[in-house]
Parts: sequence; structure tokens; C-alpha cells
Amino acid sequence: MSRILIWLSLIVALTWGCTSVGRHHPTSQPEAMAASDTLSPHFLGELRVGVDSAAALFLFGDIADFLSARDSLNATLDSALTYYPSINFDPDLKDVLKSLADLDSMANILTTSHEHLNETDSLALSIEDWPEIDSTQSDISIHANGDTVFPTMRNDRIDFWIRYFTGPGKERFARTLYRMQLYRPTIERILNELELPNELICVAMIESGFNLKARSRARAVGPWQFIAGTARIYGLRVSWWYDERRDIVASTYAAGNYLKDLYGIWNSWPLALASYNCGEYRVARAVARHRTSNFWKLRLPKQTERYVPKFLAALYLLREPERHGFSIPDVEPIAFDEVTIKDATDVKLIARSANTSVEVLRDLNPSLLRWATPPKMEIRVKVPVGGGEVCARALERIPPEQRVTWRKHRIRHGETLSVIAGKYRTTVSALKRLNGIRNAHRIRAGKYLIVPIQGGFSDVASAKPRYTNKRRNLDKKALEKYAARYAPPTGHKRVVYRVKSGDTLGEIAEEFRTSARKLRAWNNLSYRSHIYPGQKLAIYVPEAFDVSKLPSTKQRKPNEKDYTRKSYTVKKGDTIYGISRKFNVKMGDVLAWNNRSGRNSRIYPGQTLDIWQKK
Repeated sequence: MSRILIWLSLIVALTWGCTSVGRHHPTSQPEAMAASDTLSPHFLGELRVGVDSAAALFLFGDIADFLSARDSLNATLDSALTYYPSINFDPDLKDVLKSLADLDSMANILTTSHEHLNETDSLALSIEDWPEIDSTQSDISIHANGDTVFPTMRNDRIDFWIRYFTGPGKERFARTLYRMQLYRPTIERILNELELPNELICVAMIESGFNLKARSRARAVGPWQFIAGTARIYGLRVSWWYDERRDIVASTYAAGNYLKDLYGIWNSWPLALASYNCGEYRVARAVARHRTSNFWKLRLPKQTERYVPKFLAALYLLREPERHGFSIPDVEPIAFDEVTIKDATDVKLIARSANTSVEVLRDLNPSLLRWATPPKMEIRVKVPVGGGEVCARALERIPPEQRVTWRKHRIRHGETLSVIAGKYRTTVSALKRLNGIRNAHRIRAGKYLIVPIQGGFSDVASAKPRYTNKRRNLDKKALEKYAARYAPPTGHKRVVYRVKSGDTLGEIAEEFRTSARKLRAWNNLSYRSHIYPGQKLAIYVPEAFDVSKLPSTKQRKPNEKDYTRKSYTVKKGDTIYGISRKFNVKMGDVLAWNNRSGRNSRIYPGQTLDIWQKK
């Protein structure tokens, strides 16, 4: 059960006094519900949060959890309408009902879509190959003559997202178009400077909806959703003070350079976009495993399989928005000047120097995480247009005694606030006020303090940021050599095996005369991955291997005419493997005969197991 279902259970328990919530209507009214005639005043608000959480499950590709969450939300509201009719007069109910109807529309999209949402093999048979790019043209200037590197393309997977964006997700897509107009000139200017297609702006559209403060479950941050490691590789600075992943200029340069590097590996934008989502090494393994560079024929993580179609669907709608019920808003783009600051400077001081408010300055600089710019670091602070030179001159005129900067100080054993204050020529009261300390004697070694010190601003000077031309040396040959370890052996054919209840990787490998290690490599399974009944596994067997002789179904109970059943009492120290060796049967059969699964299925002394042996 997903976290959303657990969360819904807590809502019902807190607001109604029930102990649990099911996916179906309750058969009788709980006593706790009968004891009260009014709902919690926050019930509808909490239900609205549940709707947003369910929608997030849909967008992240957790389809099974989404459907379960949708059913639970509907059951929860139906119960409320049944036992508390007065809720029908709540003015907020209409909005909640509309939101739940949107979830039903999302579910309808799923039911009208083909099985390819979960299966890639059948999809590869019906979708045309991605158009090849003329290798004689430049990989970055192919669009210069007015053509595009992203020709209009439609297939079931793309249509899935078009139906979503024009249906349940229409309002969200419209809001994204509005935010896009705020940053579009800045992003397109940088993409043009890097000689990249302007259409790549849709990457930020589907990654964050142009929310500069967006943060994913994987801790990716900013409009282009960089994780900290990749961000630092491409020159973005990420610290307690400052996070350039949230800077529209810096992150766009980094994303452009990253996409440029990825395209240099594959010479294919679908594979470059897939690598942007799940990493170039995972894509390289898939290319080697399936022996094709056609994105539509690769088996990748579900989120990545949906990522490229989602990008193409957004691009399709962006090209002709009016045709699909959208309009590009006529809004004034966000424009700014930049001032170079070389040391920790109070945001209030910068705002006053630029003749603007702190709120406006923070909106322009979401990368500033604290009340000041980072110490000993040169950064470019954005100020309203026309305020750059004014701000720079005002900062230069501030007397040294009024120039206060900050440092992070790690408390050492034996240090007191008075010792630290003396070291930095400040006061104990200033340290207490700045760090929210009430008791000066309760500071701990290893913790950090923010310390104000008198300083001065360096002369404002232009400096080219590191992120503008930061590139990686991605060695395609080394990547191919790495991926070759995951390629299927020559002289083998590919078969698909559907996992049955009780199966283990070891048993499957034994049936097909291969190893569990190879099965994991061929199917992108880690050692922590679990297989489940109904799952499809790709297995490569010699051309002469006769698959028809393999058992088509798991025999939980063999034919009693040919087999004899014995009861074995587990002794101390016994294992499933040891018992299977003792009776010369397969370990997987012992598990299946006793309705167990997993190599580490626990058994206990005194327990009775069924063992079947040939007569």
C-alpha cells in the first residue's frame, strides 16, 4: 500500500474517529461516526490535498497507486455524503467534486490507452522508427534553416499525454504557459547562444512547470531539476547559503551544456532526453541490451519511457496552442540587471541600494537561501532593470564600519560565546540575536554559528561565471565498453518469460541454463529488486535451445499418479536449499508446493512441509 493510502487512513481516523478506510463503501455506519453529527472543518481541505497527492502519483507514473488513491478518495467522500448530508451545502464541496472528477478523467485516459503503458515489447511492433537526422549536417545547427530537429510525431504514447494536457491537466498546462512567458526570452537567448534548438524549453516545462523553487522526491531542484552532484559537475554552486539550481540563468546554461553533451554521445535527441531523465549509463545499458538506438524499442524505467512522449506532447501543443484550446498569455517577461557581489552582503542592504523591496529582490534571486549572499564567494545578484549601476555605486559608498558580512563558525570544544565574539570582534548579544540563542551556556561543539564581522565590499567587476561553458568529457567509447557487459551474447535468441508465483531468479536461471547475474543485467534488476508474478523477463538462450520443452505453468501439486507426497518436519538448522538437496528436488518446487516465495523464505523447527517425489 502506498504512502498516499496510509495518509488517507490517517485522515479518516482523525476526522471521523474511524480506525481504517477501505477502497469500497462501508457496509455499516461506525459507532464513532454516529456519535457526531458534524465533520471536521478541515475535512474538505485535507481531501483537496489528497487529490493533489493522487495527481502527483499519476504524473510520476505510479499508476497502480494512483488508481488505489483515487478509489479511496471517492469512497471517503461517498461515506461523508451518506452519513453527513449537511456537507452538501458546503460551498467548497463543488471544487472538491470537480477535482475528483478530474481524477476520474485521468483514470479514463488509462483505460482508453493501450497496454504499452506497462509493456514496451508490443509497442515496438506498431510505432515507426524515429526519423534519422542527416549525419552530414551539424548536430547543433540543423534547425538554422527554419526546419526543426523535432519533427511533428504522433503515436499512442504521445497521444496519452496530449489527452491529459487537454483534459484533466488543462488548467495546470495553462498555468505553465503563463510562467513560461515570464522566462522565455531569457531561456531562448541562452539556448541560441549555445546553438541548441529553442524547443528544448519544453524540458523545463515538463520538469518543473518553470517553478524556480521546484523540488522533486529525488531532491532534484530548480526549473531544470538538477540533483546536487550533476549540478556541481556543470559549474553550479550548491551550498547552505546559495543554490544556483534555482537561478534561471545559471541553471539554463548548465542544462543546455548537459543536453549538448548527451546529444554528442547519441546523435539522437530522444536518447539525449532519456539520458537527461535517467542517466546516460542506464540508456547505454538499454541500447546494448536491445541492440538498437531506437528509443521506442528500448525498455527503460517507466518514468523515462513516459518522459520523452511527454516532452513531445508538450511541444506538439506549444506549436499550435489555439487549436487545442490554449492561448499564449501576453505578459511582460521578467527582466533584470545583474550586480556582482564578492562577499556576504545583507539582502536588505542590496535591496535598499537598488531602490527596491526585499520581496522583489528575493523573487528575482530564489537561489539566495539566507538573508545574505554567501561569504567569500563572487555571485551575480539580479536587481530590477535600471537598478544595476545605481546599486553598484550605492554599495561602493557604504563606509567600511557599516559593511557587515557573515561567516559560519564551527564551535570547538571549550569555546564559549564570549571567546567566539572576541575572535571575530563582535558581541555576545549579537551572536545570540543572530543565532536565536537564549541561553549562552547551551552551545555544543560541532554545531555552527553565524558570526557577523566588519568587512568591506570588493570593487564591483564583471566576471564570467563558470557555468556558461562548463562541459564534460563524456567518452563514448568508454561508455560503449561499459555497456557491452550488458549486451546479450551472440548466437542467442531473446525469449520473454512471465514470472509465476513462487518463482525465484535462481530457479528461472536454472530452467534456462543461465545465471541470476545475467538475468539481472538483461532486465536492469539490482540485487535488491524483487520479481513478482506476472512480470516479464527478457532472457537470452542459445539458438538451438528448445523453449517449448519448458513447463508452461508452475505445478503446485504434481499428478498423484506419478508423484508421492511426503510430509517433512523442519528440524533446527534446516534451510529450503538443504531440504531440496536432501530430497533431490528443486528449491523453487519446494517453495511452490508450500505456497512460499523468495530464496530467504523463513522456515521454523517443527513446521511441516510438503515434498513431492517421483514414484
